[in-house]
Amino acid sequence: MTAIAACRTCGTEPLENARFCHGCGSPVQDGDTHAEYKQVTVLFADVVHSMDIAAAVGAERLREIMAELLDRSSAVVKRYGGTVDKFTGDGIMAVFGAPTALEDHAFRACLAALDIQDVVKQLASEVEDRDAIRLRLRIGLNSGQVVAGEIGSATPSYTAVGEQVGMAQRMESVAPPGAVMLSESTARLVENTVLLGAPELMYIKGTDKPVPARRLQAIGNDEFRRRSESSLVGRALEIDTLARILDETIGGAGHVVNIVGPPGIGKSRLVRETAALAAGRGMPVHVTYGESHASDIPFHVVARLLRAETGIEALDADTDRAPT
Repeated sequence: MTAIAACRTCGTEPLENARFCHGCGSPVQDGDTHAEYKQVTVLFADVVHSMDIAAAVGAERLREIMAELLDRSSAVVKRYGGTVDKFTGDGIMAVFGAPTALEDHAFRACLAALDIQDVVKQLASEVEDRDAIRLRLRIGLNSGQVVAGEIGSATPSYTAVGEQVGMAQRMESVAPPGAVMLSESTARLVENTVLLGAPELMYIKGTDKPVPARRLQAIGNDEFRRRSESSLVGRALEIDTLARILDETIGGAGHVVNIVGPPGIGKSRLVRETAALAAGRGMPVHVTYGESHASDIPFHVVARLLRAETGIEALDADTDRAPT
């Protein structure tokens, strides 16, 4: 009897003869996974001064710490749709965008990197209390084209190879302890959705000239995501219709408007124009949006809307719950 391989996306064991995973909906792939080109973001994370930690706590305790680090980091990677490629002994390599293609792979990698740093801080507090050592992590991200697929013939394993993988590791090597460093290619993909530090020129292994890099500081809020836009043309009929609906709403009629259409025709722009019209008429406007990495979280969009309406969208969960 042939063993059924677990889903590469979420780890669920598929049902017999299933074409799609019943856990996440991803296609069930057979063992013969051919190598293919993929646009991805590669994440490298590495423990700072791991040799010193090993000397201080011994091999067995080091194994316990690294196992806990791997478990917590892997859970974060999977939460944002990434794949843990390998455990490097004192860190991990993860890929976003393979085997399942992700349009927002760079943004998801940024979310995962910041969350990994958060869970490592929690683990570091536990380790410092028990072992009196400081546990810190460096993380580097790089985006580009790789070859992903099964590597090896005797015991094949899914991995990504290419120049972009090496650059992610170089970004990790120049990141300050506790920080996340982005290559220029990743920074370009997320510059309108995250807060980045000023460009820096970093000397990395294998290059004679410094390469640009930027430090990831935070995920941008709704206002930060909005770009300056040119005047909207070719949508006069739609804007007039939406303006009449707004006027009826101001007069007391209740309305719900759905804007549908193929990708790329300007649905999001019409929503922003409508919000601007409403604000110009003195109506309160509350904005929320769906995120692809949160598509399996019940009521996620509703929760975001409630946070926006109550004015707490910029606060963290602990502050939200604090009594006033």
